[in-house]
Amino acid sequence: MEKLFLNKNGGAAVAVLMIGVILNITVAVVYFTVNTSIKRSGSRRAGISALNLAEAGKEHLYSKIRTGEYTFTADTRNTVFDNYPFNEGVYTVSCSTNATLDTIWVRSEGKLGDDSRVIEVRSKILPRIQFPMPNVKGAVTARAGIEVRGDVTIDGRDYDSTGILTGDGVYGVSTCGEVTMSGNPHIGGNGLEPVSSNRIDDVREDVLEENAEVTDIFDSPEHFLGIEPGTLDQYKTSGYETPLRGLHYITDDFVGPLHLEDSYGILIVHNSAMTSELQINSGDFKGLIITDRIARIAGDSEILGAVVTLTDGEISTFGTGTPVIRYSSQVLENLNMYLDNVHKTVEELSWREL
Repeated sequence: MEKLFLNKNGGAAVAVLMIGVILNITVAVVYFTVNTSIKRSGSRRAGISALNLAEAGKEHLYSKIRTGEYTFTADTRNTVFDNYPFNEGVYTVSCSTNATLDTIWVRSEGKLGDDSRVIEVRSKILPRIQFPMPNVKGAVTARAGIEVRGDVTIDGRDYDSTGILTGDGVYGVSTCGEVTMSGNPHIGGNGLEPVSSNRIDDVREDVLEENAEVTDIFDSPEHFLGIEPGTLDQYKTSGYETPLRGLHYITDDFVGPLHLEDSYGILIVHNSAMTSELQINSGDFKGLIITDRIARIAGDSEILGAVVTLTDGEISTFGTGTPVIRYSSQVLENLNMYLDNVHKTVEELSWREL
């Protein structure tokens, strides 16, 4: 009887001991699991935070691009932000672009403590306003008659953006009126080099388009540019400083005499009465000029691109001095490249985490 009692007590003690061991093991497993989970969760949160920092750096760069605060250097990788502090971490962002400055490659690294994440993004840079190829028919396109005088040269042959002759091009002058010449001006186009006024009749129909149909493209700068009315209202201004870089829409009744220095972009001189006049005395301009009337283009001025007059009343006068107007389809097709002050849009093409 006593032996049986001892056996029962011994079994109970062993059972209690085993239960205690099992409980200890269970507690240890639970503790290890919870502790590991917490560490993994903390590491995951830190990794996500570092990734968010990388994204924040990329978006910071995008904001500078959209507002024009960041200037690209073609075919060069530049560091834009170096360990820039944000919340509890930092980000480092660099980018490079192609020769045409319309595609960028962004590398952004976010760091939080010992954790870091790196992303690479390829994006397209586009102007907020998309300008199609302007509907120019000549180096000079006009609604009214054009008087060309002095020693001005108007060349409708096609030149590239560096001023090198590349093709036949368009008319020297296309007008809904007639062209008159006095002095010693030269006009060429459609593959023919500029000729003087005493030889113009031999090539008149080749280098001049006269009495063209009046269409609504001359109703306003927006009509001519093929964009919606009011699109350019935010760029209207009274007053200007040279050199002109980008899109400038001047509403003064008279603009000039301008000394353009080295200007480029789109220059609009226009008021609601279509009586604004533009006078250019010197300097270079690459791009498109749209004005109600030309008072004068004089001196040593050189324009590469095209000139448009919207007036339906006055005769526009080109000349005095030795100004040169050359047509360039390359410049006109890429006007967006010359619009420094027009805000950009960023379109993301690819994204990857390294």
